[in-house]
Amino acid sequence: MDSKLVADFQVFGLSEYESKAYSSLVSTGQASSVSEISQICDVPRSNLYSVLEKLNKKGFVEIQGGRPQLFKALDPKEILGEIEEKRKKEMAQARKRTIERLNTLQGNRKTETIPILAWGIKGYDSVINKMKGVINRSKKEMIIISPTMDVFNDELYKELKEASERGVKIKVSTEKNEEIGKLSKIAIVRTREKIRGIDIVSDEKEVLLAPSLPAVAGWLDNEEMALYLKNFLDLIWKDSKVLKK
Repeated sequence: MDSKLVADFQVFGLSEYESKAYSSLVSTGQASSVSEISQICDVPRSNLYSVLEKLNKKGFVEIQGGRPQLFKALDPKEILGEIEEKRKKEMAQARKRTIERLNTLQGNRKTETIPILAWGIKGYDSVINKMKGVINRSKKEMIIISPTMDVFNDELYKELKEASERGVKIKVSTEKNEEIGKLSKIAIVRTREKIRGIDIVSDEKEVLLAPSLPAVAGWLDNEEMALYLKNFLDLIWKDSKVLKK
């Protein structure tokens, strides 16, 4: 499969396997069983069913009942358009949330104000690279609030694992998904519902805010703002559900 097409799909929140499975379904133009899809799709059959279920949850594929179950790709033009509109709303919400938090901090300050510079980041790859940098620089503690951990690809997971190995305490609150089991080996993971965007605070020094499909993000390294957001995210994390062992 064209690597550029996979990269484009990642912007819309699909993994490599999900991109391949969806493209294969689109090419058939009809509902197909797992057995039929596996013959034209470069995805291990052992992973294919769970990949198709994820595509269904993300709205790319519909499941038709029966034996065997059949999977059909929904119209890509319609689905990608809906995601684009959703992203615009999430970006507007993230912008509003950032401004409100900055205004709150500014209003609470009684000493001489110091300008806070928030940097905008555009492009999925640029946001992922900034995340890698934040994780790489973390020394003591990191809090991550995210609706899904799918965006934390192999490279980001490696950075998180290395951070954990060097003693960084990683606290995560996310909605329930298959990545939790893997992540719980290196982080303290809790779950909650209706998380709207990705918030990361590292060492009370760095902050990264992004919509759930991170084609854009805001980043700053102001310690006072980071401390304010760290306390806020810590409350969210503590209020999340503890995983059952």
